[in-house]
Amino acid sequence: MNALVVFYSRTGTTRTVARRLARELGADIEELTDPVHRLGLRGYLRSAFDAGLGRWVPVEPVTRDPTRYDLVIVGSPVWVSSVSAPVRTFLCNNARRLRKVAFFVTEGGRGDRRVFRQMADVVGAKPAATLALLQQDVERGSASTAITSFAASLRDDGVAAAMHA
Repeated sequence: MNALVVFYSRTGTTRTVARRLARELGADIEELTDPVHRLGLRGYLRSAFDAGLGRWVPVEPVTRDPTRYDLVIVGSPVWVSSVSAPVRTFLCNNARRLRKVAFFVTEGGRGDRRVFRQMADVVGAKPAATLALLQQDVERGSASTAITSFAASLRDDGVAAAMHA
């Protein structure tokens, strides 16, 4: 399977999962970056505001062409029960260019189901699989089994509708 993992990470949690997925799948990886400073309290508030309003934000162009991949796995942190603004922008800009998608999110507590719906609505397609992970589980290393299972479901194409850790 020819796969690409595309993600945005404000604090590093989503990056950790994306790197692990890319390793397990032998996939290419692309990190979305935006010029907005999103760290600290100010960055957190700006991120929440952008996500809550469903805003698009400027993101740096991706270096890999998503049309060259059989599967694009898109990862986002959950911001106020919404998809992160940089991921929303990527999905809006590339919706027609994605053959098959899978989604994963990292979250502090909840919101994943709403975020998966938002992502699917933007792309206009149902994801092959979804994975929601709690930030604390990723940080403690207890999300490994869920990540491995998600990767295996994508590799085997025995895709589950949703997986929740």
